[in-house]
Amino acid sequence: MREEKFDFLREKVKAENIPTVRDKTLQKLRGEVFAAQPKKILEIGTAAGISGAAMLLCADEAKLVTIEKDPDFADRARGIFRALGLEKRVTLLEGDADEIVPLLSGGYDFIFLDGPKGKYAAYLPDLKALLKPGGVLFADNISLKFYGLKHSEHRNRTAHVNMAHFLETMRTDEDFSVRFFEEEDGALIAEKLR
Repeated sequence: MREEKFDFLREKVKAENIPTVRDKTLQKLRGEVFAAQPKKILEIGTAAGISGAAMLLCADEAKLVTIEKDPDFADRARGIFRALGLEKRVTLLEGDADEIVPLLSGGYDFIFLDGPKGKYAAYLPDLKALLKPGGVLFADNISLKFYGLKHSEHRNRTAHVNMAHFLETMRTDEDFSVRFFEEEDGALIAEKLR
């Protein structure tokens, strides 16, 4: 019943062209969360709450801390969490992740990074410190195939340079075991080894 409601809400969000995780990437994300069974999840980029709800539906004991800058998206996400009976397991922080992430503490078992693409590299030191050994960092949209459709040339160039830096840093960091999901807009899945 809850899965049917989730599917209905997701289709509604997609029909309204609200940004949400793509189909195959969502399946991959759900599989990773189901396998990891995290207790504490951090999400950067709540949007309408679809990815956050999906993760909670895959890990019954998980609690989610999610960050969203856009107040309309935050309101929409609260409604979706409520509709699915997940609101007591969610802490939604409204504001800029640039300001919020450095203030976070405590160890997370799973981090879903789906915020501003040009900021992934900047967030990485804080995210690495927040992620427990054995935890998973799942970074979405790493290929930026669809990113440039709505942004200025300068912003696109900056995002591509910063994403390349993020990917190179992750590839060479011996504290992580890194895998790549090549479909749709791509994702990086990294397990923290120590």
